[in-house]
Amino acid sequence: MTRPLVPYTKRILYRLIDAVSFNGNIRDLADLLNRRAGQPEDNSQDLLSHPGGFTRAFHKRRMGMAGSYIRIAQNLGRRNCRERLYALKTLIELSFHAKTVSIPLNTARVQIEIMKEAVKNIHNRRRQMEMITDFAVASYGHEAAIRKYLRELGRIEVAESARPLKDLDVGWDAHVHDYLSEGRKTPSQLSLDAFVKGMSRLTVAYYDIPHRDILFEAMEAGRILGVDVTIGIEFSIGKRYQRKHFFFLPPASDFDGFLFFFDTHCRTLARFVDGLEANRRNRQEVITEILEHFNRNHRITLNEGYAGDTLFTLPPLRFSDLEKMVPYGQYSRSHLGELLFVELRRVLKRRVLAQKVQYAVSRQLHRREMLTGWEMERIEAAYRKVREQYRNLNPGDLKRTYFSGKRIMDYDSAFAALEDILPDLKTCGGTIVYNRPLEQGFAEAVSTIVSGHRYIDRIELMNMQDSMNRDPSEIIQLSRFVDLINNGGFDELKQFLEEWPVDEFQPELLQRAFDRYHETPLVPVLGSAATGRVPQVPGMGFVQMSRIPPKFRRHFTRTHYRIPRPVSSLVIGGGRRPEAMLPETEIYSLGKSGQFRPNLAGDEEESEWIGPRRAWRYLNPVLKNLIRIGIGFVPAYLWVGLEFALIWFGITFVRNVIVDLIAFSGFRIRTWSVRGIDFDNVSQSLFWTGFSVPVLGSVKLAFDYAWPFPFMGPAFVWSRFFVICIANGFYIAAHNTLRRFDSRVIRANFFRSVLAWPFSAFFAPVGNLLLMPSIVQAKFWSDAVGAFIEGSGKFRQKIVLRKRDLMEILPLLRSPDRDVRLTALLDILYIWARRQRGRTGLLHILTGRDGSFDRLRRFRRTGAHLPADREEKVRIGTEFLDLLLERCRPHQAQIKLAQFVLSRYSDREAVVLTDLINRNLVPFHSWLKRLRKPEKH
Repeated sequence: MTRPLVPYTKRILYRLIDAVSFNGNIRDLADLLNRRAGQPEDNSQDLLSHPGGFTRAFHKRRMGMAGSYIRIAQNLGRRNCRERLYALKTLIELSFHAKTVSIPLNTARVQIEIMKEAVKNIHNRRRQMEMITDFAVASYGHEAAIRKYLRELGRIEVAESARPLKDLDVGWDAHVHDYLSEGRKTPSQLSLDAFVKGMSRLTVAYYDIPHRDILFEAMEAGRILGVDVTIGIEFSIGKRYQRKHFFFLPPASDFDGFLFFFDTHCRTLARFVDGLEANRRNRQEVITEILEHFNRNHRITLNEGYAGDTLFTLPPLRFSDLEKMVPYGQYSRSHLGELLFVELRRVLKRRVLAQKVQYAVSRQLHRREMLTGWEMERIEAAYRKVREQYRNLNPGDLKRTYFSGKRIMDYDSAFAALEDILPDLKTCGGTIVYNRPLEQGFAEAVSTIVSGHRYIDRIELMNMQDSMNRDPSEIIQLSRFVDLINNGGFDELKQFLEEWPVDEFQPELLQRAFDRYHETPLVPVLGSAATGRVPQVPGMGFVQMSRIPPKFRRHFTRTHYRIPRPVSSLVIGGGRRPEAMLPETEIYSLGKSGQFRPNLAGDEEESEWIGPRRAWRYLNPVLKNLIRIGIGFVPAYLWVGLEFALIWFGITFVRNVIVDLIAFSGFRIRTWSVRGIDFDNVSQSLFWTGFSVPVLGSVKLAFDYAWPFPFMGPAFVWSRFFVICIANGFYIAAHNTLRRFDSRVIRANFFRSVLAWPFSAFFAPVGNLLLMPSIVQAKFWSDAVGAFIEGSGKFRQKIVLRKRDLMEILPLLRSPDRDVRLTALLDILYIWARRQRGRTGLLHILTGRDGSFDRLRRFRRTGAHLPADREEKVRIGTEFLDLLLERCRPHQAQIKLAQFVLSRYSDREAVVLTDLINRNLVPFHSWLKRLRKPEKH
């Protein structure tokens, strides 16, 4: 009876925690996301609106990002390249339009990573809702929250600047695969992963000259994301079982340049192109033979015990299914493992459910003594075995078990020797990289480098996939050789080679190789060869320690793999020895080892362990806020009693509410709404303010005790309030620091507490008359000043966000594309009519004027009310005003806009957009005309 007690209690606890977690909105969003994931081929009309425009009336931003990522990851068809790129562009635009202008790049990276996790956890509803909750927090772009998520996700913080990632020189990877070679991800998805990891450079490997669509997608995805994507054509040289692998890197940085290179050198590269095609045919023949071998032998083993029932037997793997999975005929053994995984998982799931039925019925028969214990043990063992087999099934293990090992089958390369092809490639001006040099052993690697010294420019000193099962001493040994041939003495190099079983070279050949690499070093590179299929191996990307912000280094180095120092030193020096190997020059992998997600049959109990911190983090917001307020109220009540504790909390509550309402709608009271109040922030403030009561009370008592003069007079009053206000400032700064607020926010909160000092002292007689304790009076004025400062700051932030969106949309009114112009006009109309501070932001742009707060701040800095660039702003604003007046003439615009909306959008969207035009086009045009009136001085 006691055996099932622990699992039963665990299930009850899980259900209880889940019941009090999240809110209805999060659960609805999870349902919507799952429906979206179940319809990846949804071809409904795209809304081409700007992320800050009228698209917000139809889609939540997080669902737009989720839908875009699903289309990038799941639309694998040959003709989906353009659609994936459009989805990528939509995703990146949405991610960059969070509620922040201070750290947009890192906020975008965090949001994309969180949304990816939400999509990946379709079968883990709780984890999915946790990710949706985190996304909502991250969308505000608070620096403390973004940095917390970066640490949790194992990502580094990237410097915020207007430059793209490729210009920041952060992370890189010289060898990765997408789904056209060995990988499982689309080119867009691969570049997106590089963007999330903060990588600047990426080399994508293909076994053939890629199809134009795939080539365009890979390089265009890099351009959209600001990542430098290079195409590397991987080819082999030599006999079967002894082939060596190389990269050819054409000197092209974009799609047109790549095509131009091959068109220009088509005659010289004809043999190379023909050889790649021959190797492709050879690979297809080998893959076909391996497939037939599997069907003749291994399939029979996998079907033992089920041979007579087609429902539970694995059908023969068909080449036609492989063609559907892999575009353009670029098949590999990894794709065979993926195909077997898909087919075998379907069959094993049926076996699991059937065996479960037999096991459950047999247990009941055994209890009634209608089945022997021996039979019951056999049935249970069979059920446990097939369940474990299904749970742990993964493509990587299947590939290694049934399709790996060159001794199974291999082919002769179309290029028999280095001299057959490398001279032609070198003549064209490309770069040649020696990949996986240790796959044929150290001696063969040395021989290839020496004999091919006229052609080989770089060497893949370490390949993460290849290094998984390799002795680390081999890599150190190869690094030593590269160091010596680049930097050492000739006698030292000869002595090193004599110590290892390396074939003797002709002295002249070794001398020529030595001289060549001393003049132009053999450049070592690092490649992960990441495919997204083997999570046990650290994934894509590398980064130098100096590129990691100091505050991230300690955590990052504890959780990521460090590249051996001899390798790092050569890579950082470009083949030369660095003057000193400092910790900042070490290299770490950006990827981490992981595990495959177990396959679920659908009947598993959701009883994973949820710790206290995790349970609290995702507790229902209403419950969490009430608990915070209750805890904070206790010390306030114990110190000043119920009446003043309520006053204290009331002051804090009103201050936060006013701040949020002003930020939401400005000073127009009639437009204030409860939707604009951040109740989570209110509860946080109430929690911390409760503990400030005994702190400030103790400070006040200590001051009274230390004051040597009578307790009266201006000196006493002003001194006491000075001490209380300073103490309050330090307390606020302390808990702001604990909450990891940005330093600017901490300084502002300290300043507003100090600024409350003269108000508290001046109005002390009024407070004393009302019998209010001095700490309550100081609290009142601190929050009054804070409400003004915070409210105006958040108010300005809204205007800044609206101006950001409008400045991105207004230039589109000049587009030669009619649809782009009309969409931009609808976006501007929507922002002006519906978005918070949209009208104010547009007014500032069209008149070239700043808000009063901005003018005051500029005057404080420069001593002048009119900035030097005021005339330029007025000129730009006037041009946009004239353009808007021309485009918004009601008689013409209403016809064009109505026809555009009705021809492009569905019923719901059409109704909303036509209503937007009906209600706001004429008032908007009249508002624009009023701006033309001369200013009164």
